[in-house]
Amino acid sequence: MAYRWQFNTARPAYKAREPIHGEFFATEAVSDPGEALVREGIQNSIDARRNGEKVMIRIRVSGTGAAVARDAVAPFLNGLDEHLKAPGNGLREIPNDCDDCPILVFEDFGTTGLLGDPTEWKPVFGSCNHFYHFFRAEGRSDKREKDIGRWGVGKQVFPRASRINSIFGLTVRENDKKKLLMGMAVLKSHDVNGTRYAPDGWLGRASEDGDNALTLPIEDSTFIDSFCKTFDAQRGDDPGLTIVVPWCDLELTDENLVRAVLRGYFCPILRGQLEVIVEARSIQTILDASTLENEIRKIGNDLEREILPLVELTKWADSLHESGFVRLSSPAPQRAWQWSKELFPEESLSDIRNRYERGDKIAIRVPVSVREKDQSPRESFFDVFLHRDGSEQSGRPVFIREGISIPDVRAPRTRGVRSLLNAEDGPIAAFLGDSENPAHTQWQKDGANFRGKYVSGASDLQFVVRSVHEIVNIIFERDKKQDRTLLVDLFSIPAPPEEQESRTREQKKPKDEGKGPDVPNPPVSQPRPFVIQRVEGGFVVRDGNMNAALPTSILLVRVAYQVRRGNPFKKYHPADFDFSEGMKIQLNGVTALEKKENRLRVKIDSNDFRIEVTGFDPKRDVRVEVRRQEADNAGSDA
Repeated sequence: MAYRWQFNTARPAYKAREPIHGEFFATEAVSDPGEALVREGIQNSIDARRNGEKVMIRIRVSGTGAAVARDAVAPFLNGLDEHLKAPGNGLREIPNDCDDCPILVFEDFGTTGLLGDPTEWKPVFGSCNHFYHFFRAEGRSDKREKDIGRWGVGKQVFPRASRINSIFGLTVRENDKKKLLMGMAVLKSHDVNGTRYAPDGWLGRASEDGDNALTLPIEDSTFIDSFCKTFDAQRGDDPGLTIVVPWCDLELTDENLVRAVLRGYFCPILRGQLEVIVEARSIQTILDASTLENEIRKIGNDLEREILPLVELTKWADSLHESGFVRLSSPAPQRAWQWSKELFPEESLSDIRNRYERGDKIAIRVPVSVREKDQSPRESFFDVFLHRDGSEQSGRPVFIREGISIPDVRAPRTRGVRSLLNAEDGPIAAFLGDSENPAHTQWQKDGANFRGKYVSGASDLQFVVRSVHEIVNIIFERDKKQDRTLLVDLFSIPAPPEEQESRTREQKKPKDEGKGPDVPNPPVSQPRPFVIQRVEGGFVVRDGNMNAALPTSILLVRVAYQVRRGNPFKKYHPADFDFSEGMKIQLNGVTALEKKENRLRVKIDSNDFRIEVTGFDPKRDVRVEVRRQEADNAGSDA
C-alpha cells in the first residue's frame, strides 16, 4: 500500500501562523553545529528512560559519501515534493529531483517509546500522551517536574536540521509493543495549484473523516521494514524512538556531535546512566564510563582543558559519603535566600579555609526552601564542589541540573578556582528547570515558565547563580579594622590637567631673595563633586557636595586590579572581570552610557547620585580612576 503526505487546507477563519520554534535554537547560546540537536535529543530520551535503565543513544551521520539514493527515498516522499517546491514555503535549499539524500539517524534504547493514544487530537489537560505531544503539538509539553524538558519545542531541533524541514519518527512502545511510523514536515503556509495549505504536514494513513482528516501512524510491517532497511535504522523490536532527518545539515559531522555529547552529558555518562554511540562512515565512537576520559584526550586542546578537570571533580564528588559534605544552614525560609557567614557552621569554617588554601577539594551542601506561590514550602538542596587549582585563570562555575550541563549561566568569575554546582533534588531541580530557556543553556528570571511562579524567585535564582563566588568570599572573609589610609593605596582620582600644570609651574618658580616671607592666604575649601569609598567586594562613587552644581554631567570610571609594577590599567585583561557581565552594578541618579570590560561611563542626572560596583576578587586590591568628561566630548573617550 502506498502512503502519502497530507497537508490540511487553510480556512478563511484560520489565523496566519508561521512556525518559528526552531529559531530558539538558532539564536541562543549553542555554539557548535549539532549541539542543540544533541542536547535536546538526549534530554528527551533521558526523560523517557524506562525503569531507571541506562539509556543508550545511537547517532549516525551518512555525509554525502553514504547518502541514500534518491530512488530509494522516493517511496517515503509520496505527495511531499509538490509542497517542497511551493513558493513561500520557507525553504531555501530545496534538493534537486536527482539529489541523493544525506541522513542523520537518532535512536534511543532503554526508553518507553511514544506512549499514548495516537488517535487523540485534544487530550485531557494534564494527561500523559507522548505521541500527541511529539507529532501533533508545539509549545506544549506533558513533562513533569522530574523531567529535564519544559517548553515542548525541543523536538523542533530535528526538522530544523533538515534542508526540507522534515523528519520521520518510528517508535516501538513499551506497553503494547506496537510499531508506529509517521513523517512530519514543518513549512510555512503555502499555495499548491491555487490551494492554500497550512504549514504542517504528515506522512501516514488518513482517518475516514473526509477533508482535513487526522493523519494516523503507519502500522504496516512491510512498509516499516523497508523504511528501516533504507535508512539503516537499528530499532528492531526494542522499545524507544528512532528519528530520521533527511537531507540533514552537512555541518553535522561526527566530530561535532562527539564534542557536543561530551560537553553536555559527561556527567550521566561518567555515572553509567548514559551511553552514546556516534557513527560516521566506517568510524564508530563509543562514549561510556570506560571510554569517556580517553575520548576527551583524543580530541585534546580546548575540550581536554575544559572537560577533563570537571570529570575528575565529578568522580571525586560521586565517591563521597554524606559525611564528606560540609552542610550549611538553610537561609531563612520566610525571606529571599541570602548569603552570609552565618550559614556556615562556626566550627568548620576555619577547617574549610585551611583545606581551600592547601588546594584540597571541598564539597558543600546548600539546603534551601523552595517556595512556589500558593504552595507549602518544600525543603531541598544543591551541592557545590570546588578546589583551588593554583592557576591564574578566571573562570565561571559549571552548572549541572539533573545530568545536563547549563553552559551559559552568567555567574561571576572566580580566579584560580575550579568549581561545579550540581542540582538533582526534585524541588530545586524543578525551580531551576522552570527558569531555563528553550535551549536549556541559560537560567533566566524573566522566562514564561518561571516569572511569577515562585515567591522571591528572581532573588533566589541569583543566590544559586552566585553560589561559588559568595562561598569563596566568605571563606576568605577576615575581621577588618577600619583603616583610614586604605583608600589612598587602593583608589586614586587624578588631578585635572589644568590643576596639575599649575602645580608644576609653582614648583619651577625661582625663589626671590631679599624679600620677606609671604603671608599665605587662607586656603579656600573647594567642594568635591564626587568621592570614592570602599565597600565589601567593591567600591562606591557618590556625590561629594549635594549643594554644589556639578561641572559636568559625564563620569568615566576605569577599574583594574593593582599590580606590583607598571600601569594596572594597561595590564587589565577581560578575564579579570567585565562590567558587561558577572559584576553587580547599582546605579542611582545616573544613566549608564557604557558598560564594557573595565570601563563604566555614566551621565549624571542628579547631584545626589551613587554608583556601586561589587563582585571583585576579594584577594586582590582594586585601583579605581574617575575622570570628568565634558558632555559635548563624552563620546570621544568611550
